[in-house]
Amino acid sequence: MYCPNCSAEASTEQKFCRSCGMELQAVAGLIKDQSPMVQPERAQKAAAKFKAMVIWGFIIMFGAVAVGASLKILSKENIHPLGEFTPYVSVIALIAAFLGMALLCYPFLAQTWIKPLSRKPAFDKPKPTIKLLPDEQPSVTEQTTEFLEGSEARLNARVTGPQKE
Repeated sequence: MYCPNCSAEASTEQKFCRSCGMELQAVAGLIKDQSPMVQPERAQKAAAKFKAMVIWGFIIMFGAVAVGASLKILSKENIHPLGEFTPYVSVIALIAAFLGMALLCYPFLAQTWIKPLSRKPAFDKPKPTIKLLPDEQPSVTEQTTEFLEGSEARLNARVTGPQKE
């Protein structure tokens, strides 16, 4: 821990700072009461869900590809293990393979869809802090912002190179 007054390093057991003499018991109490930095439970659940979706996406995708490929290979040999339903099962396996790929890709894409926190401008429009008395003269810098905002930017370019006569 560091002393909040002089930034000298101090241990949490010290009662007073050795550099400036500030009492450190209250500061040490605040530091002890702080919870350690841990990942929130919600983030841990989201990470577990992310991992489960990726694993199940791989399982479904490769399982469906294996079923579809084996049915295709068997159909070339005129072997139809499911009879008339073999083409329908092949289509279902193809759809399952695409769903597995979607389940595999969704967690990665969902991270890009998260909207960033809205940011307010750091500074609001300046407001006058002091009003002049009626008999006071304004300084040079008073109301210059309003003057500059109201006028258009004009650039007067000077020629700085050699001139022909």
